[in-house]
Amino acid sequence: MKTCFISRLGGAGDILHASHLPRLIKEHYGVTHITFETNYHGMHILTGNPFIDELQFVDVNKMTFNRMSKNLEWARYQYDMVFNFANTIEKEYCCNENDWRYYTGDKWRRENLGKNYYDVMTDAAGLPDSYYGNRGQLYYTDEEHKICKEWIDEKHKKYDLVFLINLSGSTLHKKFIQAKSVVNQILNKYKNSLVILTGDEYCKEQVFEHERIISYVGSKINGFRSVSLKCKYVDLNISLESGLACVAHSWDAPTLQLLTAASPDNHVKYAKNAYWLQSLVSCSPCHKNPREYFGCPVREQHPSCIFFNEDLIVEKIEEALG
Repeated sequence: MKTCFISRLGGAGDILHASHLPRLIKEHYGVTHITFETNYHGMHILTGNPFIDELQFVDVNKMTFNRMSKNLEWARYQYDMVFNFANTIEKEYCCNENDWRYYTGDKWRRENLGKNYYDVMTDAAGLPDSYYGNRGQLYYTDEEHKICKEWIDEKHKKYDLVFLINLSGSTLHKKFIQAKSVVNQILNKYKNSLVILTGDEYCKEQVFEHERIISYVGSKINGFRSVSLKCKYVDLNISLESGLACVAHSWDAPTLQLLTAASPDNHVKYAKNAYWLQSLVSCSPCHKNPREYFGCPVREQHPSCIFFNEDLIVEKIEEALG
């Protein structure tokens, strides 16, 4: 039996972009058993993946660098193959403020960092270029799909269209600051539509009310994994850069993604029913992963890239709905 240990910690989108690797590693390297170590976000993404034989949870809040190094060293003696995918996207293809590439010209970063993130992870696993174009997804039971289909069928008995709007990703340049205005335009234009708002507990201050709005923001019942399946069945998903938007693309569900730091090649290159707008600020896509936003143009105490032309958003919604 040939065994493999994989460690991948990170955000939901980071781990989704590695979720195709267990299948490919088994196929290419002849591995028969894969142990996959991951964090909270990874448990949502990887639960049910039939190509993972053992899924291990790591509480990163209790983890030290020394513990991580020891664990990986231990794995090298216990497994035939070990892959540590730490920061393969976050630092290699997104520049942090302590990285010299952060301060290069936009042209250089676009030429060197614009690769599709699934392909980036395929390279990280040492797989040949012939595996480019493979994508990951989440796995659910037939019963879970049945329940979700019944959920959307119930909604469609009353509403012609169901929109899923994600209020924010993990950082400021992933915040849908114009959500309320855009949603009001949706509700006015599509009189028999329902809008579902989603986001984590930090998005609660962005929530707004309307008789045709349901909020799942901060919900434990309708948390990330539950909403990720609903992405597959709604009529249109709308989000800035976020793991949830990437999940929606992985289903090939109709999805409008508003891009700021990333490019279409990074996030949506292989998806169907994929619609996007690139921020109109000249520095987008920047391929940066800022926290302090050094050098970023600012508007209303936010990075300017998150302010999109709302007329263009409405046009893209019309295009997506046909």
